[in-house]
Parts: sequence; C-alpha cells; structure tokens
Amino acid sequence: MKRRGTGRRTLSRLVAALVVAGTVAVATALSAGTAVVASTDPDDDGVPIDVRVPEATEPPTPGDATVDDAQLRWGLSREASGGAFAGGCNFLSAGVAGDSGGARVWGADDGLYASRSGDVTIVKATSGGEWEEASFATKCLDAAGNTVTAASLTSSTDSQVVFSGGTGTIGDDRVDLRWTGAFTVAFYGGMTYWSASDPILTVDAEGTGRLTATLSGYGTSMEDMSKWEPIPGRTVVLAELRDVPLADGGFQILPEYLGVAAPGAGQVERTDANAPFWGSFPASFLGFQKLTGQTGYWLTSGGQRDPAKPATLLTINADARAPAIVPTTGGSGGGSGTTSGGTTTPRNGATIAPAATTGAPEAVALGPAQAPSTVQRSGAALVPAATDPLVPLVLPLGGSVLAVLVSILASLHLGGRLRFPWSLA
Repeated sequence: MKRRGTGRRTLSRLVAALVVAGTVAVATALSAGTAVVASTDPDDDGVPIDVRVPEATEPPTPGDATVDDAQLRWGLSREASGGAFAGGCNFLSAGVAGDSGGARVWGADDGLYASRSGDVTIVKATSGGEWEEASFATKCLDAAGNTVTAASLTSSTDSQVVFSGGTGTIGDDRVDLRWTGAFTVAFYGGMTYWSASDPILTVDAEGTGRLTATLSGYGTSMEDMSKWEPIPGRTVVLAELRDVPLADGGFQILPEYLGVAAPGAGQVERTDANAPFWGSFPASFLGFQKLTGQTGYWLTSGGQRDPAKPATLLTINADARAPAIVPTTGGSGGGSGTTSGGTTTPRNGATIAPAATTGAPEAVALGPAQAPSTVQRSGAALVPAATDPLVPLVLPLGGSVLAVLVSILASLHLGGRLRFPWSLA
C-alpha cells in the first residue's frame, strides 16, 4: 500500500510539473527552440522532480533554405516620408533615437539622426530611379532635390529602411526570419517619434503572416506638447500579410491596410470618396500609437493626408548581397518600376487616390498590386486580439507539449483514480 500511494503521488507530481512547464515556460521556450525544464514539489516532501518537455523543433521542409543575410526593405507609408505641416517633413532614421528632451524639431548637431546603424540603412530615391543613402541634409528632399510638401499627395522622399543580416528559413511553404537592429520613425521634424527594434517575420504555408518588432518611444500630444513620457518597449505587430507569394529567393507584398477597419480608434466611416485609400494599420500598432500621440497618422482619419497613409510595398530578399528583387523608384515621376527579375511593380508601393477622388492634379493612378479592397474587411486581425492591445504577443501551446500531457493523463486514467494537487474553476 505504501508503494502504491507513493506511486500515485509521484504521478500527480509529474503531471503538476508538466502543467507548470506547459503554462509558464512553453511560449518562451518554443519560440527559442529549446527544451522546457521544470522543478516542482507538490507534496512539500523536499524531493523535487525535474521534468524535461521535448523540444518543439520541426525538421526543415524540402525546399526551405536556411539563410544568414536576408534583407528586409520597407517604407511603411508615403506619409512616413512625406511633407509635414510643421517641422519640415516626416522621415526615417537608423537605430533607436535618443531622448530629445521634449517635442521639438531635431537639429543637425543633436546626435539623434543616423542614416546607418549596424545592419540598418536608410535609403531614398534618386532622379535616376535608383537608391542612395539618406543624410540629415537630404532627409526632406525628393528625388529631384525639391523639399517635400504636405500640400502635395505625391510629394515624398520615397525613403525606405533596409535591414540586412537576417537569419532563419525562407522557402515556398513558410518563412521564419529575424533581424537585429532598429529604425526610428520621426514625424513633424522629430517633434514626435518612435523606434522599432529586432523585427521578426513569420509566414505560413497559406501565405498568411505578420511582421512584429519591439516598439518604444516617447509620448506627447498635439493638445499638450509639454507632455513627454518615455514608452517602454513592447512587442507590436507592424504589418499583417495575406496571400504572400512565397518563393525561396524572396517576395514583395503590400501589407494589409486597404479595407481594414479599426473600431474605436478614430477611423472615419468608409464612403465612396475615401474608399480607394480607406483602411488602417494593425490593431496592436494603433494601440501603441495611442501612447505616442500618432494614431491619426496610421488610419483614415478624415484629414487631408489620408491618401498618403496606406502601407507601401514590403520587400524580402533571401540574400542581401545578391537580392532577387530590387525595387525601383521611378525617378522623380510617377508610374511603375521593375524588379531585377523583370516583374512590374508599383513605384515604391505608393498608394495614392485617383485625381477624381482627391482633386490633386498630379495624383498617381493605383497599380495592380495597389487595388483597394472592394468590400470592408471584418476587422478581425490576423493575430488574435487580446483584451489589452498593448500586451506582448504570446505563442500558442505547442502540439508536442499537448501530446505529452494527453499521453500521461490517458495512462493515469487507465491505471486508476488520480487526485490532482490543484482544482480547476
């Protein structure tokens, strides 16, 4: 009898340890590809049990390529590199910008701006339809050398942030890439800004994915510019992706924006007039921007600059040293550019409303990859919503861990009664 009781207590403790491992450490361990180890003593008899949950690793799928220098290129939106109503322009900067001390325009000698930081470079369009590294002096100049202006919807520096050194796997049935480094998005000459660090891109076999990063910055307000509060870093979805054209060499995709609803975030109602550019960036991203004061710049708010807010093309290359896709800028004019493979793509993913909608005589027509959704999306994000949109993303419980738990519980059930050392509500 003594041995039987001891056996049941041991089994109970084993299950308890597995549940502790599954509920507390699984998400972190699975994301890192490591085993979960838990030590527990449910009976308080001084004899702990160490439980090791098998690693949740998957063998490489045929066709997947392991890479160590993947490239990520993205301009976010034309608003992010366009003219501003104050401060000169909105612009991109490499690295995490330091504390400016308040809502003010950056100066050349502040040490806040950088065109290059580690594996991150900021590039902008040239008049010849190519790319050049940006600088503080040129950050507000378009390809023709003219200062961008908020009055023109097509006026933009066509800037992009370029990450290299990405590691992971890329293939025709999945993508799992991560980069080290950061960039900063500054609006109104730097009066409000935030930074994105260490982006991670995941895409499944169905072509559905997301780009996440750790966002941080400073909170201010147009109503009270004396407000200046540091915002601690948190994991946020930068872009949600559908129908990604998976290929082992790389791909281009227009992130979800057009037709995406953002309930409760200040988005105006969709109408015939704003339908070509109506939409929103992801919900968790908007939740973060509530802290910076920039929410209105990342969705259709009813403002003059709404046509410049949609997401622009995101480009992924498996090899930064020999990219399969090199976006062209189209020079200082409109129209389409071509990739190195000869595929026609819109100029820097620019999503500009037709002239009939905006009244802007220089408006650029939408390209094939920029066609807006004809129906409003349900508003359901690709990433499951949380009660707090600022809560970091949590990975689901791994299948291998569930298999271990189910197997053990089934064995215990067949062997007799089991008294759990906890109760479930």
